[in-house]
Amino acid sequence: MICVYKGRGASDAFLLRHWLLRNHIAAVLRGGLPIADTWSTLWVAKADKERAEAAIREFNAPRLVYPRWICSSCGEENEPSFGSCWSCSADRPGLG
Repeated sequence: MICVYKGRGASDAFLLRHWLLRNHIAAVLRGGLPIADTWSTLWVAKADKERAEAAIREFNAPRLVYPRWICSSCGEENEPSFGSCWSCSADRPGLG
């Protein structure tokens, strides 16, 4: 086994382990005390090192942020997270 990640906080290694598992990379979590020298580390088989490092880079990459959108029914501007128009309740185009 080889260490591919050392935690920087109380829960980040736990989240990253879940991400690796979702990407079909077995990962072992070690440590876990809320002290910098003993924060959690993630370990994977040597054969999975490169895939794990690539998955970690993807996990830490900036995410696509959707822009505000204009309602096609009433023309009002809506926040990216809205699934329907705040003004007329029309569904956001492209949903469903």
